Amino acid sequence: MKFIAVILIILSTSGFCFAQQQVSLKDLIPPTEQVRLGINKLNQKQKQLLAEKIFNLMTAAYTEGQAINQQNTAQVVTKKRTMVPQHTAGAYPGTGSGHWIQTNIDSGEFIVLEDGSLWKIDPLDKIDASLWLAISDITVVESNDGSPGYGYLLINTDDEEKAHAKYMGQK
Repeated sequence: MKFIAVILIILSTSGFCFAQQQVSLKDLIPPTEQVRLGINKLNQKQKQLLAEKIFNLMTAAYTEGQAINQQNTAQVVTKKRTMVPQHTAGAYPGTGSGHWIQTNIDSGEFIVLEDGSLWKIDPLDKIDASLWLAISDITVVESNDGSPGYGYLLINTDDEEKAHAKYMGQK
């Protein structure tokens, strides 16, 4: 049974076209494996039924895999469209302390502060920001040390960590 499962996985991920092609049992299971599994003792009718069953399972697995793939792709595209702002903003008017994290989006890719300001975190600092928690105290300062375009530094005073950020405007 493990052998058949492996065949199903390999064929379903390889783009094999099931709808147009009938597969024979000897194409699916090598003769030595047929002997080991006892398939060689089946009569022709039984072998044909087994081949049809495997074919139907492969078709179903392939179709299900394609549907899941399309669904996952649609979810990722939708997620990215809703989370990535369509504009950038000018200067942030609220530099200084007294801020806190309202939301940490997409494991630190974006941070929303309590005043509704949206920040894109420098990819080099995302690993630190991914662990920041809502309500963590934040100080915002201007900085020229980050990647180009990331002109601010968000300082998490609770964790004593820093992340360069780009001000994206109000959420």
